[in-house]
Amino acid sequence: MSDAMMHDRAGYTPFAGRKVLGWPTTVLSRGRVIVADGKRSVEAGTGRFLPRTGGEAAKPTGRLMPDMDPERNFGATLL
Repeated sequence: MSDAMMHDRAGYTPFAGRKVLGWPTTVLSRGRVIVADGKRSVEAGTGRFLPRTGGEAAKPTGRLMPDMDPERNFGATLL
């Protein structure tokens, strides 16, 4: 996978450089087919943003997790 494969506003994926098995072929949104066989079937902007917080699980713990610890993240550069 690569960052260039992503089509979202983040512009990156934490899985960049990893090999994956399989890839989604169909994407649904509220029961509607949005993407099928790699082709988008709706107009851009048909969705709507639902603002929400991440809840308790999204609050920082104050400690480094293995993925974010420079000493244990397999040489990745953290920005």
